[in-house]
Amino acid sequence: MATPEELEELKESFDYNDANGDGRIEFDEFVRMLQGLDAFGSREEARVGFDSVDGDHDGSIDFDEFVAWWSDR
Repeated sequence: MATPEELEELKESFDYNDANGDGRIEFDEFVRMLQGLDAFGSREEARVGFDSVDGDHDGSIDFDEFVAWWSDR
């Protein structure tokens, strides 16, 4: 479980990567995030990663999914 300080940092990161401010990270935002982390291989690999983070498979990553992803790392 993340500490309050870690959650605050994750929220800042989430908000930064949520480029359009809709409270979700869509695939293209996810790709830009991976590129910023120097972790981008290909769009196909990014899609596999995105789909694994998108736990409810609604086509976007919400904050809870983002926290779960970072907590598993």
